[in-house]
Amino acid sequence: MIIDVHTHIYNEKTFKDYFTKAKNKVAKVLVMAWFKYKLEDLIKFTDTKDNLYPVGTVDVDGDIEQQLEFSKKLFDDKKLFGIKLYPGYQYFYPADDKIHPIAEVCQKYNKPLIFHSGDVYDPENSAILKYSHPVHIDELAVKFPKCKIVVSHVGFPYHLETANIVSKNENVFTEISGTLVECDSKKEAKNMLNQYSKDLERVFNYFSDIKSRIMFGTDYGGEDIPLNQIEPYVKLVKKLFNKKEQESVFYRLAEEVYFT
Repeated sequence: MIIDVHTHIYNEKTFKDYFTKAKNKVAKVLVMAWFKYKLEDLIKFTDTKDNLYPVGTVDVDGDIEQQLEFSKKLFDDKKLFGIKLYPGYQYFYPADDKIHPIAEVCQKYNKPLIFHSGDVYDPENSAILKYSHPVHIDELAVKFPKCKIVVSHVGFPYHLETANIVSKNENVFTEISGTLVECDSKKEAKNMLNQYSKDLERVFNYFSDIKSRIMFGTDYGGEDIPLNQIEPYVKLVKKLFNKKEQESVFYRLAEEVYFT
């Protein structure tokens, strides 16, 4: 059983493409809302699928209080499984005062607050990397120690910084999505997988405890973009983790973080 904690499946075609490629290996999929799209539309779509679970978002440049009221209703109705924010794409630091009410709501409902972290997919060349550096998540984690926080993508390429934060704060977790992308050749794909494996092995040599705080994810967004890989992430987990650890990475930790 696998739970994919990070995808962007917003329509029927992407849904079918994902599960065709997953080949019955994935049982549950978390779908991350994007702050430029209506959360209502995502909820309407995921409501039609038994294996899709929506994660909301907040446009931090909009009316945060009004958006949180809607999220709280969805939490009450058990139709929402977390809130994701996008520093870097929107210009704020995770510990900014305006983020505190969002953390308070997630803490109250025992649902994770997820941050895009590290590198950006930015065709418009408008994102600013300083906001998405994972080190800034540490301050929020200290201020809200009972809020479950997830650092997306192991903060790629800032793996060691992410590991430091996860190891330091018991309420912080991470996931492996968004680093392995479609390549032009099998050789390039193999090299990328090998390099990501070496990078994570290096991290584990310094912070071995975080192996129990990592979840499976892909960042799958459709066959028409480079973020369309699934099987390489499965291979990565099987290579780096023993069988007991694999259970945690593939589904047990995700059950705890997102579904309890």
